[in-house]
Amino acid sequence: MDKQVIYARVVTQIKHNSITPSEPVRVCAYVRVSTSHDEQLNSLQSQTEYYNNKFDNNPGYVFLGVYSDAGISGSKENRPGFQAILEKARAGEIDLIYTKSISRFARNTLMLLQVVRELKAIDVGIVFEEENIHTLKSEGELMLSVLAGIAEEERKSVRSNVQWAMRSKCLRGEVMVNTDILIGFGKDDSGKLIIIPEQAKVVQELFRMYLDGTPAYKIVSIFNEQGTPSFGRHNHWNKNRVLSIISNEKYMGAAMMQKSFIAENGKQLPNRGQRDRYWVEDDHPAIVSRADWDRAQQIRKKRVRKTYPFSGLLRCSYCGSSMIRVKHNGGYVSWICSRYLHERKSACIGARITEPRLIEITKEHPITEPTIIEEVYNGPNKRKQKDYRLTPVSARPEGQQKD
Repeated sequence: MDKQVIYARVVTQIKHNSITPSEPVRVCAYVRVSTSHDEQLNSLQSQTEYYNNKFDNNPGYVFLGVYSDAGISGSKENRPGFQAILEKARAGEIDLIYTKSISRFARNTLMLLQVVRELKAIDVGIVFEEENIHTLKSEGELMLSVLAGIAEEERKSVRSNVQWAMRSKCLRGEVMVNTDILIGFGKDDSGKLIIIPEQAKVVQELFRMYLDGTPAYKIVSIFNEQGTPSFGRHNHWNKNRVLSIISNEKYMGAAMMQKSFIAENGKQLPNRGQRDRYWVEDDHPAIVSRADWDRAQQIRKKRVRKTYPFSGLLRCSYCGSSMIRVKHNGGYVSWICSRYLHERKSACIGARITEPRLIEITKEHPITEPTIIEEVYNGPNKRKQKDYRLTPVSARPEGQQKD
């Protein structure tokens, strides 16, 4: 009889606790924490150490390590650690998976049962320690279905309680702000917003430039070239961050609450009228005046309304980024790679084409879908002997289509 078949049969008997193992079981563990905060990461480390100690010196097991995810909801299937452990199981490299509880492994009942049944079909078991469930035992799936259903109802109840608590805070005018991503502000001991002077100066300079007519992409370029600190999770400025600061009412001392909400499926969605929103006036010290903030919104609305025939259709051949319309000091207009404009040559060479030339070469073949603008040089003098090749993104071979 084939040795591999004998091994598989032995493993099955081991997991049903019917014989004494003649070969060690290949086991791994899965751990997950829902946020990336320090205390949660400490919990992740503790769980990892627990499983290392549990299996490392146990001769009945071949320990294949701990797979983990941090800051990812258990309702999502696309978790790197979770997917890695499933791939190992499908490849026949794992016999048994240990995890702390049902909620750590998966919060979505349907997904949980699908994974359990898929792994059971290939003789891979899961042990949920808190609930004392072994999925390969006869009573395992029934207990799992009941407990998973209860867990999902509890999750819905918790979400409902959180939503109620947030609405209550909004009605009382309590502003809830994550200052980790809000440049210019911190919190005092009572949780109220206070100005951080060093960061506030950057915000004020940003508004000054914008009110003087400097477009967002140019502010990004200037800040990055000057090494202006971004005080955020990223070490450089980008257009979206500049515009989000310009449009944030907190910089003039007010706060709009419930701009987003958690839907029934657990996803965070922008609030476009599905829920009530709450405006809190004069909640905290302002970094810019109300008059300047209002002027900035008027400028932004005017710029947003401006659209051009090639807007959203041109892509840089070097990095795949969108190309945007730039009006130069001399009055002429070009379309230039947005990534080059924001991050300069260190990020991209920067494809560019003047608008008159673009209009000329698209007269016979209008651009109707996202198109790559490729610069073609016909001699040593790049400026005088440059031509262009236009290729629809959809026509590029798969794998070469950059975003």
